[in-house]
Amino acid sequence: MSAGHANGNIDIWHVAHPVADVDRSVDFYCSHLGFDLVGRDEDPTMTQAFVSLGKRGFAIELFTPLGDDADKPRRSADHLAFEAVDLDAYRESVIASGLPVPAIEVFPGGMKHFALHDPDGLRLDFFQGRDGFEAYISGPRA
Repeated sequence: MSAGHANGNIDIWHVAHPVADVDRSVDFYCSHLGFDLVGRDEDPTMTQAFVSLGKRGFAIELFTPLGDDADKPRRSADHLAFEAVDLDAYRESVIASGLPVPAIEVFPGGMKHFALHDPDGLRLDFFQGRDGFEAYISGPRA
């Protein structure tokens, strides 16, 4: 099995997220959440930028359709979920960037969580303790 690929064949590269303003979204993800701008492109059909969590890490394609596609209905994901090694420290870094951040809540199984919304309203969930939660949801419950 190759490093970084859960089953040796595929891994998540990116999620495409339609946004109203690519520059505003790039600023939000890079200035506040710790993403890096990988690159941007514009062609007759769209303006797009890729932001990533480290080299070849999880990426989000932020795009705005242009031309004939600009007026078509756009769909968006319900939410994006991220797992932090130290959620308290990550939360403090987001607060230090200037964003208000809600308190951390703790779910059954000990998993910690807080949520934010990006400039286009996409819910961003930040977690710590995924293993404990997955054990909780896979175990017998009365």
